[in-house]
Amino acid sequence: MAPQDVKTGKSDNINRKNTLPDLDGKTWLRYSISVWDDLAKNTEERSIKHPAMFPAALTDRLVEVFYRRQKGMVLDPFLGSGSTLCSAYRFGIPSVGFEIAPEFLELAKKRLDQIPGDRSAYPRLIAGDARSMEEYLPPESAGLCITSPPYWDILRQRRSADGKPLRYYGEDAADLGNIEDYQEFLDSLSAVFRQVYSCLFPGAYCVVIVMDIRKGPRFFPLHMDLTAVMQHLGFFLDDIIIWDRRQEYNNLRPLGYPYVFRVNKIHEFIMIYQKPKKE
Repeated sequence: MAPQDVKTGKSDNINRKNTLPDLDGKTWLRYSISVWDDLAKNTEERSIKHPAMFPAALTDRLVEVFYRRQKGMVLDPFLGSGSTLCSAYRFGIPSVGFEIAPEFLELAKKRLDQIPGDRSAYPRLIAGDARSMEEYLPPESAGLCITSPPYWDILRQRRSADGKPLRYYGEDAADLGNIEDYQEFLDSLSAVFRQVYSCLFPGAYCVVIVMDIRKGPRFFPLHMDLTAVMQHLGFFLDDIIIWDRRQEYNNLRPLGYPYVFRVNKIHEFIMIYQKPKKE
């Protein structure tokens, strides 16, 4: 699928004045706790038909913490419902996102259009595969990446934890969520984040939200395997935050009972990678 630039709002690498609030000591301390359990979707977000969106409260916080004293745009190679770009736009920070599903691209645009703000910072929405990123973005033009890639093809698997119906992204062959082989999936992630690495300024953070996966008897530690991929590309792992989502799971079952003990996964990993600073 050839990428198309849907929005032509300027998102250059100039350090624009933004509206990021200063973090006081109390807020800094709260954000520094390694488990975040105080983030929830608002009423509007709960009504949005996207299989794996995360709340603006999460992306707002990540922008507040990791864009500080940065320049350039905020980047999301897996745009989805647009939460990352919505947060950047609210703070007056230029941003760009890639999305292959037309319905989610339109959803993101509708959400952005509801936000009052400086139109000169309106995000660029690019309809296409993030593996074509270098066709659009110059090296060292982004000050932060916040994203959440497909969790392999897990959205196509039966939900044993809460029994909810399947909701997946679509049938596009370019969708990483349709890849059946795990190593091929990791290789595709590598192809995306190799270009993310090039686009980021030295010292910039790349924050990736992922969940580990179980398929029957096999467990796939995605957060560990992704870290191996990222380190191979040149990133280093700066830290990990646990996003506790138990408040969203109200129909949990005793998995495997009474034969094989299985863990109900109600958390995700906020993996904090950083591109090394220039010496």
